[in-house]
This record gives sequence, C-alpha cells and structure tokens, in this order.
Amino acid sequence: MQKSIFCFFALALRASAASLAPLPELKGPYKVGTSALELVDFSRTDPFAPTVQPRKLAISLFYPTDGEAGLHEDCTQALQFPPLTAAYIDGVYNDTNASAERILTQSCLDAPLSHPELPLLLFGPGLGNSRTFYSAELEEIASHGWNIVSVDHPYDAGIVEYPDGRAVYAKDSIVVNGTADLYLSVRVADMSFVLDALSSPSTVSQIAGLSGTTTKLHTDKVGVFGHSFGGATALQLLLNDTRFAVGANFDGILFGSVIEAGTDSPFVLFGTNPRMEDDTWTTAWANLRGFKRQYGVAETEHGAFTDFPIIRDVLGADSPPLLDTGLGTIAGERIIDIETAYMNALFGRFLKGEEGALLDGEGAQDWPEVSLIGQN
Repeated sequence: MQKSIFCFFALALRASAASLAPLPELKGPYKVGTSALELVDFSRTDPFAPTVQPRKLAISLFYPTDGEAGLHEDCTQALQFPPLTAAYIDGVYNDTNASAERILTQSCLDAPLSHPELPLLLFGPGLGNSRTFYSAELEEIASHGWNIVSVDHPYDAGIVEYPDGRAVYAKDSIVVNGTADLYLSVRVADMSFVLDALSSPSTVSQIAGLSGTTTKLHTDKVGVFGHSFGGATALQLLLNDTRFAVGANFDGILFGSVIEAGTDSPFVLFGTNPRMEDDTWTTAWANLRGFKRQYGVAETEHGAFTDFPIIRDVLGADSPPLLDTGLGTIAGERIIDIETAYMNALFGRFLKGEEGALLDGEGAQDWPEVSLIGQN
C-alpha cells in the first residue's frame, strides 16, 4: 500500500520527544492502527476541480490492531496532522509556534487491520473541515471495537492532503457560492463511492494487514455519522443508500430531501444545549419513523464536536488564543468520552446486537452534561 508521509515526520519528531504533545491514552480494550488511502472515482468528473479530472478522495482508517491495548516498541505513533495540513492550521490560527505539527495520536501508523469482522462506520467532517480534525475522537471510538473510515471532500474542505504529500485547497475550486444542495449531492456520492471501493478486493488489498488475502470488510450494513454538514450528509445517506443502516448527526443543520421524506432507519441528533433555533431539526424529527433520540450537551458550542477542545487542552499554555473560539468550556477529553459512550451504544445496538442500554437512560447519571431532549 502507499506509505503515508506521516511516518517520516513521526520518526523525525520522535528524536525530539520533548516537543511532542500526545493525545490522551485510549480507553477501549483494543490497540488502534491508522492508515490513509487515496481513492479515485473514475465514473465522476470532479465538479469543483480547476482542471477536468476524476473525483479523487482521501480517507483515513482507524481500526483495532492485534496486541494488548496501549503502545509498544514496534508502534510508530502517527502525527495527527500531515505537514501541509499542519501548516494550514497554523496559518488559520495565527500560530507562530507551529503547534499543529506537535500533536501525536495514540494510533500506530500502518499497523495491520486485525479484525475485519468488526462493523464498519463511516464519518464525515463539517463543511470546510479536514478529516484530520476528528482523529482523536475516531481513534477513541475505534478502540472500543469499530473499523472507522473518515472521508475528506476535496475543494469543500479547506485543505485535503493525500498520502503521497500533495494537497488541494478549497480556494482553488471553480465553484463560487455553490449551493448547499450541490455540496450535499457531491458528499453523498463521495460516501457511497467510498463504500463501493471498500467492497472491492483491489481497495481492501491496499489496507495494512489485508494485502494478499481474500478478506472482506462488512460493507453491506454500516453506520454513518458526522459533524455539522457531515451529519446532514449522514441523514441523507440513510434515505439514498440502504447499506447505511444507522446514523448520527453532531450539531449539523440538516439539508436535502430527507428532511421531508424522512427515513425508517435509526438516527440520533446530538447537539449543543441550549441549541440555536433550527427548523430543520424540528421538521426532520417529525419524519424520523424509526428509533430516534435527540440529546443536548451542556458547556458546548458547535466546534466542541471537533478535536480542537482536546488539542487546546493538551497544548495548554502553548495553545494559540484563536484556537479556543466556538468550542465551549467542556474539557476536550470529556466531550470525546461522551461521544464515544453514546456512539458505542447506538451503533452497538443496531450493528452488533448489543443492548445499548445508555440509549434508554441506563447509566445516564454518569453523563450529567447530556440531556435527553426527545425520544420515541
């Protein structure tokens, strides 16, 4: 498989370990591996690219890998952000200390995917956001027994950096003031294509640990979730593609035909509390015909559902002031624990046949920040 450039920078930084800012240790029973792939959809012309070309996606995978939970000698921990993405973030937050280059995940770079039998979850970032903005959240969820794929959407995200080190930027898109419907339709097609690709032996063979095998991933019934516009995409996918069986939205305004058409599939709305008035949630809620829950999380703002709260906390005094904007006051580790608990319960019930008792209120006292707003 194509070797990620994360490796070289992880090794270089390891020589100066004092400069690193590691994310918290994972709490699940599995050690986690991560790798990145480029997937090219030759059936579509990219509507945003400045030259005529097929749609070229970048994905990151987080998955349980064999070995005892935690890290050991042969694990090369992956940096959260590849170099061009890190530089982009430093520029956005006017960070002269290059802090983004220092964030070290708890995932082992290019470790083998050891449990293809586990269910598959797809994740979509918010509009303008890179998939790498959610790695801390996703590696923690993966440590509880999930194979997770996060998907970048080129020329929608501010930057998309591919495993070979090249990058494309939203500023180079030929579409100016594109409609939400356009971006949604492209994202939905992107996610369905990724699932198609993961059903193909030619793609599976590129995943660490699966080369030369006849192993298949469970792509016939998957979960989907996302932040902001990624959450809106998740709900639309439940209507458009029956392989997506259950989903969740982290604080995203909803778009698309699914608002009125609704779905019979299980879906959870997870947002800030109090949340801004949003007619799309009200309308969609009435048309969710299957299992449904709405939760609000105190001390959060919209950005709390990214990794930036935990990045703020691990950087401490070195965190650039602009980073702590739109996140709320909730601790970074706490919001990740909340997301993990509720997503593990949701996807566990509908993809693993587990009880998911937290969805019915059992153990909710452990999460006093979370309020149940609605249920059926």
